[in-house]
Formats: sequence, structure tokens, C-alpha cells
Amino acid sequence: MSGFEPTRLVGTTWDDDGNDVAQSVLTGQNMKVRALCLTTPDVVVPILFVPGIMGTRLKVTGRDKGPAWFPPESTWESLVLAFKHLVRTPADRQRLLNPDTTEVDEDGPASPDDTSKTLLSLAPGNTDAERIKWRGWGQLHADSYLGILSMLETSMAMIFDPASQGTLLTSRWKELVMDRQDAAKLGAQKPFVPLEEDHLRDAAELLYPVHAVGYNWLQSNKVSGQRLAGEIERITAYYRSKGKSCEQVILVTHSMGGLVARACAQLPGMAERILGVVHGVMPAIGAPATYKRIRAGFEGMAQVVLGRNAADCTAVMANAPGPLELLPTAQYKTWTNQGERHWLRTSYRAIGQRGMPEEMDSFLGEGDPYAEIYLNNTLDWWKLVREELIDPAGKEDKERARSENKVLAREDAKSSDFEQFAKRMDKALTLHQQIEDQYHPNTYAYYAADPQQPAWNEINWKCGPMVPGDPAKAQLAEDDLNGMLELRFGEHHRRFFTLQDGTGPGDGTVPAESGGAPKPHVVQLFKHEGKQKSHDSYDHQFSYNAKIAQAVTLYSIIRIVSSSTHFKTPSGDKCV
Repeated sequence: MSGFEPTRLVGTTWDDDGNDVAQSVLTGQNMKVRALCLTTPDVVVPILFVPGIMGTRLKVTGRDKGPAWFPPESTWESLVLAFKHLVRTPADRQRLLNPDTTEVDEDGPASPDDTSKTLLSLAPGNTDAERIKWRGWGQLHADSYLGILSMLETSMAMIFDPASQGTLLTSRWKELVMDRQDAAKLGAQKPFVPLEEDHLRDAAELLYPVHAVGYNWLQSNKVSGQRLAGEIERITAYYRSKGKSCEQVILVTHSMGGLVARACAQLPGMAERILGVVHGVMPAIGAPATYKRIRAGFEGMAQVVLGRNAADCTAVMANAPGPLELLPTAQYKTWTNQGERHWLRTSYRAIGQRGMPEEMDSFLGEGDPYAEIYLNNTLDWWKLVREELIDPAGKEDKERARSENKVLAREDAKSSDFEQFAKRMDKALTLHQQIEDQYHPNTYAYYAADPQQPAWNEINWKCGPMVPGDPAKAQLAEDDLNGMLELRFGEHHRRFFTLQDGTGPGDGTVPAESGGAPKPHVVQLFKHEGKQKSHDSYDHQFSYNAKIAQAVTLYSIIRIVSSSTHFKTPSGDKCV
């Protein structure tokens, strides 16, 4: 900031009693750079960032058992990982990504910028690596989340420019937040309450250390919610041990992390421990893309690592409650110009009632998606899973035991593969019912409804040529496991049906139908419609890199703090 002497930030630590300690070195008279030491407030409100599915590093349970899911942090690592996965069979994937034999890995690489490292000096540890690990930053995929972690850490620590003696807002707060305070610019969907500088001044009286809380995304989000609750207790207890007032946290979530936070808030006493929540691009009522990937694999380069086809994906996802909980819930409907409709259909041409060719639709599994689609084990070709793809590892084990004249002792020996899958699907249904329309009372959220980032808002199996009957009643002849089916109509007619690309406005993964679902239940919802509304256009995975997402996140955090009576006396004065 011009007009002020150059300064360098010096890290602040705490002694055993929670007193501020800072160390610096003297410089020569020709180097007039002031050392800036930040004092820490007595009231601490940790910000806990909860990532999306596959955003947490996983290792095989047990000491030195090796990685289970280490997402690549560079182009070179992506290539190496791709080559490793090219030779993996569905059985290999199932064994590696087993929710019962994996756990969170805390030792991932995280290299925040110098300012963040200096601010992280408050964390216990003798080295940067130890302090980063204690904050949980190494648990997450750095390429996806290091930017938002560092942005939150530095922004919330320095709302006002320290070089101005706290008289002026930092350029980030002025340009990113205060200068953007317009409902249309931010996409606000409910009455918009602008921030005033007094709100920022009051918020600056608190300390906001940023923690990352990963979780085993293969397990149910209910289990992950319990882990999050434990972390809330552990983290707040640490700050209280330093003599600070620390009872509540703010949760900032990405994608499936929103389901984890909602499950956590339902646990006894946890809603009171959470001051507020900011959800980013949350699949609030599920996403049809989950069905697509189980039936046809992932798309693009991701398919090499995450699953090339239905065999790869079913082997993992049908055995893991977490991914199954991303399926469309009973609330999910596709938006059309004619109103809402079921999300699974087939489109085709057939002879209509007037004897002429017509474009037609048949809706598949309409009604109860759990009974009609997910737990359907009939010959219906459009059901979610094929039983023979569920447990390739179990089949290999049985074949090996048979060849070695051994008997496998399994507790579930009397249960079929589909029955085992049904138990996991029941967990997903339970989670859906538990969090249906349930949100923390102080919740803010943002999502994308961007036509340039189309998502699967529905699943459409399409046939071009004329069809000689109702496709819903046809029989499966062939399935290439990549979204191409051959259906048999009677003895002499066969037609090919192809799973269509996503066309609904969204962020490439979560459609607007799901992202916008929280509106009746939250304080504010921000809808980002891309360049047509002068909004940033962002991809689901990297949404927090977008300036508009950062702006609404910082705005929401200040609104959460300023609307709380916990930090104010009856007269309105700060209680710090």
C-alpha cells in the first residue's frame, strides 16, 4: 500500500499459556523493512473446510500398507497414475478402494504461499510440514483445494491492511467483496443484505484458523459426519487449552462435503457447535451423473483413473455407500419448459396414434427410484447395476479357492452379491431420508446453472431409427458398458440405444436442479449463470478458484459472524 513503509510479516506462535510470541531479526540501517507481528484475539472461530468426493487422500489401513487413492498433483503424476490404472482390473480396483480397508492419509504434499506459511506458525509443530499436517491441509488434493485454503487463511487473518494500522481494507476485501456487493453481480436468489465496513471491523476482532477435514469418501456420509463431529470437538478443545474462547466453528464445504456437513449437523448437540455453513456446488438432492458413471464409466481422461466402463465403476461404487449417496434422491426431478419430470427416460421414433412417425419418450423406473431403479434386479435393461459386475474380487477369490481345493469362510456366504449391494444401497436411502430438507439454520450456498458447463440433469437413452415397440419393455441383447446398448424387440428386430451427453445448465457435474434445491431452506443462495449473466464460468472440481465463488464465500462468512449474538453483548458491543 503506497504511503506506508515496507513491512514483512513475522510468524506469531503461542507459549503453553496461549500468550503471543514472535521472533524477528535485526537488519542494517540500509534495509528499512518493518517487522509486522500480528497479535491474536481471545475469541477463536475455526473455519473447517470439508472437500468433495475423491478430494481426500486415502491409504490402505495399517502401517506402511501404501496408497489407496492419492490424486495426482501434477501432469507427470497424472500420467504415471494413468499408466498404473490402465492395467488394473475391476477386481483390482474393488480390492484397493474398499471402504473397510482404507483410511484418511494425512501426509500429502501441501506447499502454501509464504504468507499462509507465516500465519500457520500458530499451529503446533516445529516445521512448516508439521504445522501444515496438524491443520489437516495435507489430507486434501492440493491442486483442487490449496488455493481456497490459503485464500481463506490470509483473507480472514488480514481483513484490514496491517501496514495502514488497520485503517484501510486490504485490496482483496475491497475489490473482491465490497466492490461487488450487488445482488445481480453475485447471483443472489433471496433478499440481499449488503455488508458494511462495521461488519468487517467487528469480524476482524476474531481469529479464524483454517483447518481441512478430509474423510473416507468410500464410506457413508453419515460415518464421515461423525468423523467431522469428532474433529470439531478436537480442534475447539485445542484452542480452549490455550486459554482462548472457542466453542463454535464455521464449515465451508465443496460438493459431497456438503452432505457430510448436513449429516454432522443432525448429530446430538452438533448444530449448536456450528456457527454457520457455506456450501459450494453441493449435489443437494443427488446427481444423475452418478447413474451414468455406474452404467457407462467416467468421461474424458478421468475414465483411465476413475473407471473406463461399467465394470470398473460398478466394482467400486456398488461396494461403497458414499458414492451411492450421490444418486438422485426421491426429490430429484428434471426441469423442462413444460414443468418437472422424471430424470430417466428413453427417446425414440415410432408410429403414433395417427399412424405417422412421431418423436416419443418412455420414462423408466418412474415413481420410487430406489425400488424401481437402484434395487431393481429384474431383466429391465435400464436398472442401475448388473449383478455379475458387483463383486469381481469375490469371484476371483472363489475361483482361486476352488482351484486350490480350499473353502472360503465368509459371513455373507448365504447372501447373493445383489443382496450385499442392497444393504449398502439401504444405507444410502437412510442418509437421504435423514438429511432431506435438513440444513443448519445459518446456511449460505452457491451453485452453477451455466449453459456452457452442461451437466447430466437427466439420463436419456436415445435411438435414431424407428422403433417397433415400447423400449421400456424391450430385452437387453448387448451392452458395451460404455453407454451403447442393443435392445431386442421380439424375435426379429434389434435397435441400438446410446446414452446421451448431459445438456442441463450446471457446472459439468452437478445440475442446476440439485444445486438450487436448498433455496427454501437457506439464508442466501447464489446462482451463477456464466458469461450470459456476466458471472464467472467455472468447472465443478475447481469452483473455488473462481473469483465469484471466493467473493460469495467471504461475504457469507462475514454474514454468519455478524448475524450471531454469541459474540455481542446486549448493548451490541463486541464480547472479546
